[in-house]
Amino acid sequence: DIRTPLTSIIGYADRIYKKELSREEQKKAALYIWNEGMRLEALSLKLMDLTILNHKEFCLQEVKTDILFQELTADVEYLMDAKGVSLDCTVEPAYIEVEYDLFKTLFLNLLDNAVKAGAKHIRVIGIVEKMAEGTYFAMQVNDDGTGIPKQEIKRITEAFYMVDKSRSRKQHGAGIGLALCKAIATAHQGGLFIESEYTKGTTITVSVPLSKEG
Repeated sequence: DIRTPLTSIIGYADRIYKKELSREEQKKAALYIWNEGMRLEALSLKLMDLTILNHKEFCLQEVKTDILFQELTADVEYLMDAKGVSLDCTVEPAYIEVEYDLFKTLFLNLLDNAVKAGAKHIRVIGIVEKMAEGTYFAMQVNDDGTGIPKQEIKRITEAFYMVDKSRSRKQHGAGIGLALCKAIATAHQGGLFIESEYTKGTTITVSVPLSKEG
């Protein structure tokens, strides 16, 4: 949702305000704020299509997964460091078709959820899997946070559903993050799957079909 680019904008603005930065570091932070502001403007229209108008046909572009995730993890490096969270990312090269802004929103939402669950280590793994329906790229986001109670897992992707309402309010959550992630995965002809053990962590897998093999 729109909180994810706003979190980035606030984080980089706070860095400029509180720290003595070199001119080059200031320019880099300002450029990131500008890029995220422009993305937020475009994203608001796309999210309106996705969540209000239920429009699921977006212009997808082919990307190579290792390059895509290199860009995505670079964008959140500072924010993860600021929160004391380590992020490891290992991705198998493959070709998939994505709507970049929406896929980035999905990725950031999953990381944001992990951080809000108290994770100190997040591991992202991307692998190619052969299934009965075809060959898919599976992105797994694994964290060591509080986990989700077993009875809650089936409802966690419902819009406005919150497992821990008091924690969500304190962290300004609206309960639409995973519902949105599921909708974005569906818009990419894929799916979202959740495995979790309460108090031990969560693994969320998003699968999207390969655009080509080999």
